[in-house]
Amino acid sequence: MKRGPQDCAPWPETALSPRPSVIAAALASVLGVAASAAADTWTVVPTMSLSAIYDDNLFFTDARLGAAGLMAGSAVSVEYRPSARFSMLGRAGLDSEYFGEPQVSNWAARRNAGLTARYRLGAFTSVSLSGDYALSAYAGELVPTAGVDYGRRAAESLGGQVEIEHRVNSKIVLRAGYAVQALQLEGSGAGPRSQLSSDSDITLQLTPHTTLRLQLGPRYLAGSLSAHVAANLERVRPRTQLSFGYERGRSLVFDRTLVIESYAAKLSYRLSRAVSLSASPALFRQWEFSTEQRSWHMGEVASYRASRWLTIYANHAYVLQDRGFFIDPRANRPESPQLSRNTLTAGVTITPRPRREESPR
Repeated sequence: MKRGPQDCAPWPETALSPRPSVIAAALASVLGVAASAAADTWTVVPTMSLSAIYDDNLFFTDARLGAAGLMAGSAVSVEYRPSARFSMLGRAGLDSEYFGEPQVSNWAARRNAGLTARYRLGAFTSVSLSGDYALSAYAGELVPTAGVDYGRRAAESLGGQVEIEHRVNSKIVLRAGYAVQALQLEGSGAGPRSQLSSDSDITLQLTPHTTLRLQLGPRYLAGSLSAHVAANLERVRPRTQLSFGYERGRSLVFDRTLVIESYAAKLSYRLSRAVSLSASPALFRQWEFSTEQRSWHMGEVASYRASRWLTIYANHAYVLQDRGFFIDPRANRPESPQLSRNTLTAGVTITPRPRREESPR
């Protein structure tokens, strides 16, 4: 496969990127606190995966350069729970991709790390504080609610959030949160940009099997405030799970500020205790001033749980996107009004049983 129009050489560290030593230190601190506390417990859950991948438009351009390769991933989560009221969860992951050529192979195609602390103020109220960092060779993965696909183009995300949740009764849950997020896109020529958001939502148990979630809150972006609204209706039965969602608001999409409206659905069906299927169609509309762009997404997943620790899966994702304001100025065939992309992944995930340990007294 020839080298694509996007140069996939290692991306230099930027002001947005925490050094790997900082990420490791954050997770080590979780383990260190747990190890030094008498009679406290923690849970360690490692995960490993190996899969074959095929992408028919790796760089999401007219050239439609396809590639087949292998992906190997590893992740670990460490939970520290010194009491019934307080818990901390640290997590980190790394995915490597190999496509046969060094220009498009990457030992760190995805990196992520996060730390969450949660404290229960009372029987029905809890507060949490979290921070996370992610780097992906596929920028669109870091802004999933935008519905924009960049193909293989790296990006970084760094953010933090504080939330408070109160359960009014068995049918009503209230939540309020405040978050900040910084994003940077490879090759955009701009430094990291950030947005502030504050939102509150209410979750209503309409029936024993149906839940409605409504969300409303302002976002501060590019020097101005704007409203953000979202709603999700979900119905769960023993074998099926069906949900419908709507969302609209201004959002930061790396180097652009867009108004985004989305309609999404998801249907999951369990054929047996071990086999499950799901399909997730979605339509995204994006505006930049008076210019509108649309993108259609479709995802299908099939999984087979062979044992308590081994899962075999296959998934397919399809994207059809208007050129709009995301047209690549380097494209040599601008007459095509849309770009499409198919990705197929099949592999195994290994998750050993959680190991709960007790610190020495």
